[in-house]
Amino acid sequence: MSDKQIDGSDAENVRFVEDTTAWATWLYYAESKTQAEVAKALGVSRASVANYLADARRRGLVTISLAPDLLEQANLSQRLAARFGLKGAFIAPHVSEEDGDPTLLRKRLGIAGAQILLSRLRKDMTLGVAWGRTMLELANALPERSQESLRVVQVSGSSLGDDASSPEACTLFIANRLGARCHNFHAPAVVTTPELRTALLQEPSLKRHFERVHSCSTVVFGVGELNDETRWADGNNLIQPSAEDYMKAGAAGIVIGRFIDAQGDALEGALSGLQIGMELQDLKAVPERICVAGGDEKLDALHACLTGGYVTDLVTDKATADRLLREDK
Repeated sequence: MSDKQIDGSDAENVRFVEDTTAWATWLYYAESKTQAEVAKALGVSRASVANYLADARRRGLVTISLAPDLLEQANLSQRLAARFGLKGAFIAPHVSEEDGDPTLLRKRLGIAGAQILLSRLRKDMTLGVAWGRTMLELANALPERSQESLRVVQVSGSSLGDDASSPEACTLFIANRLGARCHNFHAPAVVTTPELRTALLQEPSLKRHFERVHSCSTVVFGVGELNDETRWADGNNLIQPSAEDYMKAGAAGIVIGRFIDAQGDALEGALSGLQIGMELQDLKAVPERICVAGGDEKLDALHACLTGGYVTDLVTDKATADRLLREDK
């Protein structure tokens, strides 16, 4: 390519041979050409242009950011923040029943949660990550970055399952998206005896991991509802026989793998002394705690989580925000 200045009039006659994706991105975003015009300029199909633009977003050549102010619907978010003592409440668009897709709300919450998380990332910080389907959608919504000084830490023990929303999978996915260092938990979420848990916690590798967990300045997490389809990060399914007992004892939801009642207090039960990972009091000690959750089925669990003081920043949808305030009265 020559050294002469290239203006819009002769841009179509130039090929950015080294990186077609970058050139397609420039034409589309910087020069506001249509995909058809970009395809003509590059001599490719419109489908190829769409793939180039998707690749550009994955590589971070271009990012589509929503300013946090756009997610803060002033009156509603301020009322939520005031009622539950939050630093911030961010409201994603409502999903109506007519939309039909039951996964759409999780996708929207994931996109909103990713935008808020990106706005909070800092050099050399330690980010704690929980798990679940909403966390998986958040990871999907993150652009590719290169933040090598960032540490992403799994806050709960691992499962034996192969679910993409398991603790280890979510942590690795988010770390990979951000180009950060990943620290997975090399211990199960639930063990069979208290003696085994005590022995494992003496292992030097686990002690080092708990040091990382306790050094988190930010944790991003969701809440788990309690019903017949309760999800749990446990490949051995040790939780399922216990879930019914916890529900009978007044459990309202699950936060970082711990059962809580309607007031947000921890419940003792069959799993007491068998779990490995961040404790509820550890979560409260983290300066910034971003909870991403919404939907009717999450309402009781989310209300309990907020009442218990586990959240500093909430990402939810408008319908859930309205119901939280209305039913709280």
